[in-house]
Amino acid sequence: MVYFAVDELSDYLKMSKSTIYKKTMDRQIPFIKTGKKLLFKQEAIDLWLEGHSYDTKAELTNNITEFLKPQRKERQ
Repeated sequence: MVYFAVDELSDYLKMSKSTIYKKTMDRQIPFIKTGKKLLFKQEAIDLWLEGHSYDTKAELTNNITEFLKPQRKERQ
């Protein structure tokens, strides 16, 4: 398992340390606190990032089109 310290996470996410501290204080990002040290599990961070992704317009259009297609009844 890979764990990041704040400095390492800042490099990994291309995010300022102050933003990471704020997200930690607001409990917007998964973290582990050991004494005064904050650690961030890479797997949890990657899942967190996935949860904050948005579909492109093309993906949204495709998803809507597929959803609106009439369902074919199976022949018996």
